[in-house]
Amino acid sequence: MLTTVLLLGVITLPPAFNKISNRMDYLGALIRAEGPQALSTTERVGIYLGNISMAIVGFAIFAPEVAIETLLLMDPRGKDRTFNSSFAMRSSHISEIIDTYTLGVRSGTLPKQSKRIPLKWDEDNRKAYSMDDYRVALAVAGGGLFLNYKKVGQDYEVECRITIDVKYSNNYKLRVFNTHGVRLYIDEAIFTALQDLNWFHPYYSHYHWTLSVKSV
Repeated sequence: MLTTVLLLGVITLPPAFNKISNRMDYLGALIRAEGPQALSTTERVGIYLGNISMAIVGFAIFAPEVAIETLLLMDPRGKDRTFNSSFAMRSSHISEIIDTYTLGVRSGTLPKQSKRIPLKWDEDNRKAYSMDDYRVALAVAGGGLFLNYKKVGQDYEVECRITIDVKYSNNYKLRVFNTHGVRLYIDEAIFTALQDLNWFHPYYSHYHWTLSVKSV
C-alpha cells in the first residue's frame, strides 16, 4: 500500500524513494485519465493512510504546524481553525516582510491596516532558508499575511494574522530530489482525488499573534 512505501522511503531506505515516485506516477496518471472514481478501495485507503504518514514525517522533522494541518484534513467537519501562535516569526522571510511594511507605516506611505500580503518562498529568497524558515514555509506558503497597526503610547501594537487555505492542489508536485538515479516527489493530485471523493475536507487555518514596534 502507498502508506507502507511512504514510510519505508521517507524514514528508512533511499532505494524505496523510486518506489514512492513510481507509485505516484501510476496513481497520478490513473486519476488524470479516468478521475478519482477509478481508484480502488485499497488505493483510496492507502492514500488516506499516506496522509497520516506525511503528518508523522512532519512531526519527525520538527514541523508540527504542517503536521497538524495535514491531520485536520481528515476531520469531516471541515472546520476552520484559529491558533494563537507566533511561530511564523521564526522565519527571517516573514520578519523581513513585517520590517519592510513597518517602515512604510512609519513614513506614512503605507496604511496602518494592510491588504493581504501574499506569502511565497521562491528561488530568490531560498538562500535565507534555515530549518525554522522551512518549518514556517511548509505550514503557510501560499497563504496571506494581514497586519493592523495601533498606536499605543510611543509605540505601535501590531496585530498579525496569517490565513492559509489548507487543501491539496491538483496541479502541485513537491519535487524533493532527483539525482544519481534516485528521485522522490509527492504528487498532490492523488490526495486531491480524495478531497473530490469527500475523504479529505479543506478548511482555513488562521494564526494570530501580536508584536510591539517603535513608531519612529
